[in-house]
Amino acid sequence: MLNVGIIGVGGMGGVHLGGWSKLDSARVVALCDKIPERASGKGSGVQINLGGGGAISVDAKPYTNYHDLLADSSVDVVDICLPTDLHAEVAMAALKAGKHVLCEKPMARNVAQCDEMIATAAQTGKTLMIAQVIRMWPEYMVLADLVNSGTYGKVTSANFTRLSILPTWSVDNWLLTPARSGGALLDLHVHDIDFVQSLLGMPSGVRARGVQTPEGISHLVTEFVYGDNQMISAEGGWYYPPAFPFRMGFLVRMEGATVEWQLSSPLTVYPADGEAFTPDVPQHDGYAQEIAYFADCVTRGVTPAKFPLAETRDSIRLAEAAEQSVRSGLPVSL
Repeated sequence: MLNVGIIGVGGMGGVHLGGWSKLDSARVVALCDKIPERASGKGSGVQINLGGGGAISVDAKPYTNYHDLLADSSVDVVDICLPTDLHAEVAMAALKAGKHVLCEKPMARNVAQCDEMIATAAQTGKTLMIAQVIRMWPEYMVLADLVNSGTYGKVTSANFTRLSILPTWSVDNWLLTPARSGGALLDLHVHDIDFVQSLLGMPSGVRARGVQTPEGISHLVTEFVYGDNQMISAEGGWYYPPAFPFRMGFLVRMEGATVEWQLSSPLTVYPADGEAFTPDVPQHDGYAQEIAYFADCVTRGVTPAKFPLAETRDSIRLAEAAEQSVRSGLPVSL
């Protein structure tokens, strides 16, 4: 049985708590949040783009200082759902305290912090995994299987989309403080940056254009430079008014088929020859799936191969390159 402590009990912390509660092999024994009500297990009521959150009910020890939770010898695993600028600090402290660590995306505020986290995990021998949930999202998993199988040939073009309202709900307004969150680029767009490079490998460069606001880069389109005349891009932003519905999806063209999915529609394959069809898509919860995968890796003592630290670090590298391209108006080589 894995004993879990969650640090940061807002909307995402509630989602993670729900994921852990589905496992017979783990139990949440401690909660930490600077807001005492949250730490006591009463929750935040905050909703996230893809659902979840809401009221939390759990019998766990409450902490308002993460150092106190890390000193709790009963805790085996720490799940970090804190603002981005705290990820590296708290993750490294947890690893040094002898805890295995699941940390919400993005990995850290910059590549230098990512490198420190990777080094600390190696030095301590503890498991560190970054929760890039789209790698476990059912429709994206089906797309990855279709691409990796080679059934329809190579990818020739692709566009990924993720659009949201302005997130005005964060404590201390940290999401809309660019120095803390990295803006929509690092908090939202990073989902698709990470998926693109997990699917196609690292590009040789990026070209990006975006809308810069006091909240950071709030809307951008990033083109990933690959060889063989491929056209790969992603659009992301939290640039929209409160009535705007959250959107995410993709349109991927391969040599022998086109695959399309939007949040409100079924995933559909359009073969070059033959009728369109809807493949079987797993019905699992991506958040619960990534947590179950992490727990299994910790229990078996194996490295989380589906979430390589080098790749999640490179997602931050790509985000930094996209920011540089937006601000300079020039392509950036990698």
